[in-house]
Amino acid sequence: MKLPTYSKHSRLRLDRRSLLALSPASALAALAGVGPRVQADETLGLAAPADVLADYRRYIGAADPVLLSDFSGPGTRRDVVEMVLVQQALALGAWPERVVFSSMPSDARLLREITAGRLLCSCTSYWLDDILQAGKDLRASEPLVLPGEFEAGIYVLPSNARALAAESLNDVRQLSGVSNRSWVLDWKTLEQLGIFQRQHVAQWEAMPKMVAAGRVDFLLAPFQATPDLSLHVGNVRLIPIPNLKIGIQGSRHFIVSGKHPRSADLLASLNRGLAQLRQTGTIRKAYTESGFFNARVGKWTKL
Repeated sequence: MKLPTYSKHSRLRLDRRSLLALSPASALAALAGVGPRVQADETLGLAAPADVLADYRRYIGAADPVLLSDFSGPGTRRDVVEMVLVQQALALGAWPERVVFSSMPSDARLLREITAGRLLCSCTSYWLDDILQAGKDLRASEPLVLPGEFEAGIYVLPSNARALAAESLNDVRQLSGVSNRSWVLDWKTLEQLGIFQRQHVAQWEAMPKMVAAGRVDFLLAPFQATPDLSLHVGNVRLIPIPNLKIGIQGSRHFIVSGKHPRSADLLASLNRGLAQLRQTGTIRKAYTESGFFNARVGKWTKL
């Protein structure tokens, strides 16, 4: 099923107050069925990390992301459901244009494209600290992840008996980790925890390979919806150290270009939609069903 698209004229025929009074499911259904399709040049370019875009396409299949209400299933994870949420938020916010994704090989490239105004918005969330540090030409949407909500697992090889035997922060300090120093909060969290054996890698896809090769012991990742909480990246399978988790303080937001001439309109539409998704519990539902908010680790020790 193709993604519904909306023309500028169809948006004008909608009574915004009536639309906002509907439930998200009803509002999305209403938007999906009105107005002529947009012209080919009426598109919104969203910047998508290459690995997330590939996983999203496998996950969504023939489903309509705008009308999706079940966020579970094979391939679901935080980044993937955020690509669904951004489309639902824009639909609820009555954004008139068709969404297209541009694959970005790295976070650095993604930030450059949005900063320059060549792309208008990200379709996955970023830490507010990272957005503010990246420069004055970026804007942050309303938060998807609120302060205190982000918990990460310490993911290692199933064969790494020494790492899996860790029971305390002091034990974890004896291990080596990998992260990206451009991810300010992640890097700072490892530093504050006293994890001084850490290596910088610019691209996420390379990190599991480093763990698999034995060059480092662990990486941090959101908990997964798999039965054993395992993380699968390509041919690499990692599992979290049991009974330990790491809390990362901060909020996460979509990034909007401040230079693009339509950034103010986009940000207003996006925030309207996010407000509705939060009010109805859809954001929490998406994060819970994707395994990111995971009741199975509720009693684990937070380092």
